[in-house]
Amino acid sequence: MQGNGRWIGLDLSKRTYEMCYFDQKGKVGRSGGETTKGGRAKLYAKLKAEDIVAMEANSLAFVMEKEMRAIGCTVVILNASQLSVIYASTKKTDKEDALKLARLVKIYEKEDLPTVDVPTEKEYYRRKLTKECKTLKDDRTQEINRLHALFLQCGITTMKRSNLQTDANRQKVLSQLFGYEVRQAKRVCERLTLLEAQIKELEQTITKECKADKDIERLQTIPGVGDKTALAFTAYVGDGKRFNNGDEVANYLGLVPRVDCSGSINRYGHITKKGNRIVRALLYQAAWSIVRSKHGGALKAKYFYMTEHGKGKKISITAIARKKSKIVVFSNEE
Repeated sequence: MQGNGRWIGLDLSKRTYEMCYFDQKGKVGRSGGETTKGGRAKLYAKLKAEDIVAMEANSLAFVMEKEMRAIGCTVVILNASQLSVIYASTKKTDKEDALKLARLVKIYEKEDLPTVDVPTEKEYYRRKLTKECKTLKDDRTQEINRLHALFLQCGITTMKRSNLQTDANRQKVLSQLFGYEVRQAKRVCERLTLLEAQIKELEQTITKECKADKDIERLQTIPGVGDKTALAFTAYVGDGKRFNNGDEVANYLGLVPRVDCSGSINRYGHITKKGNRIVRALLYQAAWSIVRSKHGGALKAKYFYMTEHGKGKKISITAIARKKSKIVVFSNEE
């Protein structure tokens, strides 16, 4: 990247950072420090407005990018999962990684690098809501599985997980347990009650956030798109203006197949799964809801056409989810 300052690479860990830079004369410099608030302030004191700084994408990198705006330096956040393709090496240390990052922004232009778009404040908040909701629901599923396992330990093999989904149902069947499993089950039920209360509170917050946004309300007019799907989509994909077409959206979300082309042979593998897995999972749920709906329309017809003509259910539902991603992102265009 062209610039009048230094090309700086920052390798971040939980507690420390390593900095490496090239100056205009090609001289290499190094330093390091702590990632505490005070440690970051010392780092920023060394930076100048002309500098170009590169970091691998993570939560701390987004925080530091926001703090560096006051300095005026150019900050490039790179997709760590794709860096090995550009700069593979058998030697991996924090100092070496910082040097590689500095060299990348020195040699390549920004459009040639696997950059990550920095989320806006609104997008960042919505990502937090989406992630916490997913985490709490995963925790709830684990607790349901633990409770179901206690029934199996007591030799009760007829109990289904579907019978343990509500507090009322759980209280009805707990009397079937005996021994130490009774006390374990009570503790699991207490955790489930707390988790379900937190999930309900969070879902109310998500609903409130959706109602306050006209763009999200417009997305929800699409069959199969509810509060969580619409919110997650706007959180990670945004308004879609940075995409030229629906294929770019599907690629961004990892819903396109891997392609291996050599000569006259084209091989298509499984989907890349490069994008955010939460959004991808919600799109699959939306796709299944359309297929199972009485009013699925053209997408439902496409699914059954594919399955009736030899395509597997997984491939067919992925095609519907991919088509869904294209429809959702460009539905806001007037």
